[in-house]
Amino acid sequence: MLNNCIFVFPDGVMNLLNHTPFSRISLIMNIKNFILFFLFTATFVTTKGQIIGPNLVPNPDFEIYDTCPTSVSQICMASPWNAAFFYLNNYYSRSSDYLNTCSSDTLIQKILLNKMPHSGYGCAAIILYAKSTGFTNYREYIEVKLKEKLSKKKKYCCNLYTVPSIYFNMAIENIGMFISKNYANSYNPVWTGFMLIDTIPQIKNNNGIITDTINWTKISGLYDSDGDEEYITIGNFNDDNHTNWVPLKPSFGAAYYLIDNVSVCECSFDINLGNDTSLCEGESILLNPNLPNASFTWQDSSHAASCEVKQPGTYWVRAYVAEYDITTSDTIIISATDEKICNPPLIIPNFITPNGDNINDNFQIGNANKYDISLQIFNRWGNLIYQTAHYTNDYNCKDCAGGVYYYLLTAKSLRNGKVKDYKGSLTVMK
Repeated sequence: MLNNCIFVFPDGVMNLLNHTPFSRISLIMNIKNFILFFLFTATFVTTKGQIIGPNLVPNPDFEIYDTCPTSVSQICMASPWNAAFFYLNNYYSRSSDYLNTCSSDTLIQKILLNKMPHSGYGCAAIILYAKSTGFTNYREYIEVKLKEKLSKKKKYCCNLYTVPSIYFNMAIENIGMFISKNYANSYNPVWTGFMLIDTIPQIKNNNGIITDTINWTKISGLYDSDGDEEYITIGNFNDDNHTNWVPLKPSFGAAYYLIDNVSVCECSFDINLGNDTSLCEGESILLNPNLPNASFTWQDSSHAASCEVKQPGTYWVRAYVAEYDITTSDTIIISATDEKICNPPLIIPNFITPNGDNINDNFQIGNANKYDISLQIFNRWGNLIYQTAHYTNDYNCKDCAGGVYYYLLTAKSLRNGKVKDYKGSLTVMK
């Protein structure tokens, strides 16, 4: 696996190195080791920083590795991640870093001494822009094949965390994620520079120039799939003339960023207030869009997370998820309902025949399931012979003598809480 990480240069590139202030060793030592040793200070900071489907990015937090990295330029140790490369003059060239606290490499230790991974012990790191290397459009990328192809017409929430390293001295804005059906690791002759992938990433940084070296910055975006995409590439896809940068220190040479916790997950922002329905007098309905991390605007201009409805009408809500810059909405029509529908009348029998033939054996009240019923039954002398606070149509006067009895009944509507009292006679025929 280590052999796949070797950085090889064509003669033309080595000739360029001869005209730079750096010693003639590998480019990774020139660009990274020199700057790191030159800029290194003893500062020590340890700050660590609704998506529906599973994360399709394998090894998204770079915790799994084949071999602990022994130097920079070994992103392929965090399998199946790899470095995008170009093919020029019969040479392959690549350089992207895998950082892990397991490494004894001095440079890796110095970088992680100041900024630990966003989670766990491993992360990736790449140069997004290099000004003083003597090269035009020097770029590094990381790329990986997803666990499965994306589905057509589905939405995917894409995220990554990044932070600039203080040991390099430039900050840029242009970092993004390119989603494609094939690897994007090809040299594009439109640019005559070094290693630039000339394309437009679908997921872009919208946080401005990322200068915060203490806190990890989250880059998020929403991708509408065409279907069958299965690769992602992360880096700077702008040429030097269109890269927005600032120096972090008086001297400047390169923008070097750590990357961690990459995710591509199928997601949905659909909200559903429910089917059109009816409302009874005294009843209320709670409308809840149930969309995390969203801001809401209701038909009455309120911005609450839910809406309690007590009157008939047309109700709508618009939800905005700033992280993915998406707006969604739903409408429900709530109409008034006739009292007979809200609270259907009880059908109370005036006789029962508890003889075991399963016909009129019980005091069976029609529509009882719509109410909470308390029931009392008295004999002809006014003595209480039965009572319950929650009647369930199970009384049969089994031990009663035949004759006339009397009932008092209170029914509380389960729908809107209305209460009504009933009284009458009940003949037991045996």
